[in-house]
Amino acid sequence: MANLTAQLLKSPIGRKLTLSIILFSSLITLLTTGFQLINDYRSDVNRITRQFDSIEKVNLDVLAASIWVIDERLINTQIDGLIQLPDITYIEINDDSGQHWQAGTATPENTIEKRFQLIYASGNENIDVGTLLVQADLKVVYEKLLDRAIIILLSNAIKTFIVAGFILFLVWFLVTRHLLKLSDYSQNINLDGKFEPLVFVKNSHKNDEFWLVAKAINEMQQQLRRSFDDIKASKQELQEALTDRERLLELERSYKEELARQVKERTKELEQSLLVLKRAQEVLVEQEKMAALGGLVSGVAHEINTPIGICLTAASTQLIHIEELISLIHSENATLEEINAILEEYQQSCELIISNITRASTLIQKFKTIAAEQSQEEKRSINVKQGLIEHHESMRFLYGDKLAEVDYRVDEDLNIITNLSLFKQIITNLLSNAYAHGFKGRQQGKLRIDARVEKGQLNIRIQDDGPGVDSEAANHIFEPFYTTTRSEGGTGLGLSAAFNAVTLLKGEISYQDDSELGGACFEVSFPVELLDTDTIELNISTPSGF
Repeated sequence: MANLTAQLLKSPIGRKLTLSIILFSSLITLLTTGFQLINDYRSDVNRITRQFDSIEKVNLDVLAASIWVIDERLINTQIDGLIQLPDITYIEINDDSGQHWQAGTATPENTIEKRFQLIYASGNENIDVGTLLVQADLKVVYEKLLDRAIIILLSNAIKTFIVAGFILFLVWFLVTRHLLKLSDYSQNINLDGKFEPLVFVKNSHKNDEFWLVAKAINEMQQQLRRSFDDIKASKQELQEALTDRERLLELERSYKEELARQVKERTKELEQSLLVLKRAQEVLVEQEKMAALGGLVSGVAHEINTPIGICLTAASTQLIHIEELISLIHSENATLEEINAILEEYQQSCELIISNITRASTLIQKFKTIAAEQSQEEKRSINVKQGLIEHHESMRFLYGDKLAEVDYRVDEDLNIITNLSLFKQIITNLLSNAYAHGFKGRQQGKLRIDARVEKGQLNIRIQDDGPGVDSEAANHIFEPFYTTTRSEGGTGLGLSAAFNAVTLLKGEISYQDDSELGGACFEVSFPVELLDTDTIELNISTPSGF
């Protein structure tokens, strides 16, 4: 019994439940007791009020008549009768002549009193003969209420404690002891040990909640045991896998070391091969340089040899003509017609010599243009559109028999700073190529020139509506002395000079076969500096001499 009591008192749930029941029951008891006492108080007060109403209906007229006739005996008899009424503790009568009758003891507090006017009816006249004061003491009412409250509270307290104790016992018997058993069982679970099922109450009904809890816990423990066995098996497999992984890592390290050794050896071999290739490349470059130099020397020799040979032939012919003229002058049969004929032939030879010497000078000037170090010249400001127009106008003087409709797609406020000489060399040679090849065999043609600056690069696109350039010639058009019109006086130096100028400007030039006009299309790109319109220096260039 002592053990049971100790378990009941030590149960946190039982203590909380008991305290909650006592507090709630006490609250309900107080509320119901208060409500009952208020009702009892109202009933007592209503009873006293009814006593006052009864006195008013029954005794007032008799008292008024007794006072009117001043019947002392009758007045005292009626006062004694009124003081015997329940809850009435004091009676007082005062008439209009100053006489005074009373019974009982007056109480200054905890009382209910009421004063009545005593009116005597004489015929049709009502005469005020005095007043009646009736007082009821509430102390008796309060004492009865206090006794009743004590009885109610004591009985409810005893009932509450009895019910709370019984409920505490039921909670312990039905819930707490099973929870304690569940706690002990959970703390003693050993997954490595033998499975022992949880049983709360032997032969308990299968619908009992604790039976369901025990069933769920037993099933959960079985699942945990199976999962634990699987985990142990997985752990063993993982350990074996880690062992295999360590072995594979060791094997991988040995492979990597072997591979590093092989790579190092192959790298040495490749470095040696690279040195051999570099030497071979240097040899090939030197051979290409010598071949290019040989081609350049051959071209220069060929181009210079032709006018010089013509000049030599013409000079030799002039010597013959001079000897003939001397012989003719010393002859007595010389005629003016023969002398004039010799002089005309001499004049033709001189003109031929001058023409070919001029051509040779022009070729040498072009050679200087290709080879000269023009990139060191001072940079100047230029308006791109104005410069393009001016250089095109110089082409019109050189090719006056051909007319070109030019579409300039250039911003009028596009101002740059660049090497003006190289800029002129690029534009004049590209335009000269268009006039010489694009407009060949016709008097009119179309040109389109686009120019814009993107990311510090001036991009120029010049295209014509001519026949264009075939794929074979397009691979060689920038080579010196390459021309398809050598029989017509072409030197093959125009596009080469343009290529050289673009290279000096650290730019690029290329031929494109996607011309919108259907002919040749050249794209040029080189770095420039943009300039504000207000600081532009207008550069009016002269016609090109090419």
